[in-house]
Amino acid sequence: MKIATYNLRAGGRRGNRIHWQRMLEDVAPDILLMQETRHPSHYLEPAFYRANAKRIYWLAAPDRYWGSALYVRSGRLKPVTLPKYNGYVVAAEVSGSEWSRQTGRSLLVASLHVPSPYKRPMHELLDWFAALGSRRDLVLGGDFNLAVGQRHSGEPVPSDPPWLLQRLRREFNLMSCWQTVHPNQDLAQTLRWAGSPATPYHCDGIFVPAAWYRYLEECQVISDPSWHSLSDHNPVVATLSA
Repeated sequence: MKIATYNLRAGGRRGNRIHWQRMLEDVAPDILLMQETRHPSHYLEPAFYRANAKRIYWLAAPDRYWGSALYVRSGRLKPVTLPKYNGYVVAAEVSGSEWSRQTGRSLLVASLHVPSPYKRPMHELLDWFAALGSRRDLVLGGDFNLAVGQRHSGEPVPSDPPWLLQRLRREFNLMSCWQTVHPNQDLAQTLRWAGSPATPYHCDGIFVPAAWYRYLEECQVISDPSWHSLSDHNPVVATLSA
């Protein structure tokens, strides 16, 4: 199973909205999590969108023309309504996929673009996920707007307080795909913030159950000039094999 997340930056530049098509063709994920995206029909070929509309879930963020979305290549997608932050975050239960058939459990998948002021909304979202219980395998991915990895003391950006990573590990038994695959390495840059484009901010990530450790093969941050012109975020892609 391949899981990918990508923030398009305010819907992507007009006239060059190839983000969805490129992710689907070049990365070919089984689960695709998108943030700051306009309605997917703006990016996808009409025939593809019509054929896959039931496997796509998108909501606009409040007072925005963009929002968050998720797509699954196979299985059934049942949207889940959040009590707050709908559109910044979308969530759905995914059942009937090849992965679910192998594990015997459905997935609860969320595409997150955590809104300001970040810490409080993140805590509220995690409280809500915790209240749902553990009958489904939780997959969280997207732009957390918070550091999603632990830094070494010698990295150029100071490490954030570990509360987020601790909650994800202790309460949900989730692991960061990127840091699990790349232990003891400096965090890869996922955001090229305009105010400091060289600073290696690492705020985009994918978290999956730690019980899947034996299945996790690779997690990469895609960074090359052909992607840089599309967004100030880099896609993150995790690959698991059962």
